[in-house]
Amino acid sequence: MPINILQNKTLCALALSLLFNAASLSAQDFTEERFPSQPLGPGVYELAFDAGQNALYAASAPSFDKDKTAGNVFLLAADSLDIKERIATQRRPFSVALDESGHLLYLGNALDGSVTLMDTRTNKEVKTIQLADATTRAHVREAVLDKKHHRLYVSGIAGEGEGVLWVIDTQKQQRVLTLTKMDPVGFAVDEASDKVYAVTGKGELITLDGKTSQERSRVKVDPGEPQHYFLNIALNPAKNVGFIADTNTADVLVVQLDSGKLIHRIPTPNAIAALYNPARNEVYVTHRNARQISVIDASTYRVKHRVKTAAMPNSMVLSPDSKTLYVSVKQDEKATQADYVLKLDLTHF
Repeated sequence: MPINILQNKTLCALALSLLFNAASLSAQDFTEERFPSQPLGPGVYELAFDAGQNALYAASAPSFDKDKTAGNVFLLAADSLDIKERIATQRRPFSVALDESGHLLYLGNALDGSVTLMDTRTNKEVKTIQLADATTRAHVREAVLDKKHHRLYVSGIAGEGEGVLWVIDTQKQQRVLTLTKMDPVGFAVDEASDKVYAVTGKGELITLDGKTSQERSRVKVDPGEPQHYFLNIALNPAKNVGFIADTNTADVLVVQLDSGKLIHRIPTPNAIAALYNPARNEVYVTHRNARQISVIDASTYRVKHRVKTAAMPNSMVLSPDSKTLYVSVKQDEKATQADYVLKLDLTHF
């Protein structure tokens, strides 16, 4: 390799390193010990906030063993995190989506390829919609509700090129569409603009028409990086930007929603979930491997704070007043401690 090219590559690497270190040094660190938490047991995944009950739902799939197919949903008091109820489910729930006005909690049963509907007034299961079949042997990952158009979007993870998108009509309570060759992983809905955004394991941003659920565009966000595996996206529609969490590569990617153009890289470890808080103009990102949560200024893209966790932060949900962030935190496979829910008072930052 010519010396000048080698020098340029070295300088670029040094510049990126300095940028990452500068961003890290400017962030204020917190530890989880100063915030309340509630241990729940093994297999805690996604969360939903029910304002009517001032309570939190937490999905739990305690075991991956074939003969242990039952699960749990914990109902926690939002203020104290006390366990109000432990609800047994016939199938193991991973993802959740809440329709408060309809009093329904949708539970994505990853290993069964189905979605279970639970009445939040009685906390009883009322229906299970089977999605995967002999032709689409996909596992349910994410379930996101579009209340305006009465649709639930469900990502089905399978082998290379075999991932599917299922669309459930929430009024009919039945599947109305199965879109193949989509490979969707995570979703976000912008009801105001009648759009749904999906990210894929191939580093793509897909825009769907919210009225028809059909694909409008598909863009490779960062073509020069083949290792991208996008997990989730958070939206700031007012600024026409999305924040993408990538489990394979470092940095949170900031993209223009209308074009898919990459406009900024926020220096962070690889990420699991992202959540935008318009009231505080902040983005929250969980970094499972790094065992931390980032609080990011959504205007300057600067990491303002980091919360260090004892285990691996996973999913998040905001309180209705946008002042509290709840996070599910998972133990590694060999740990004997319970997975838990962490309550972060954002006014402390």
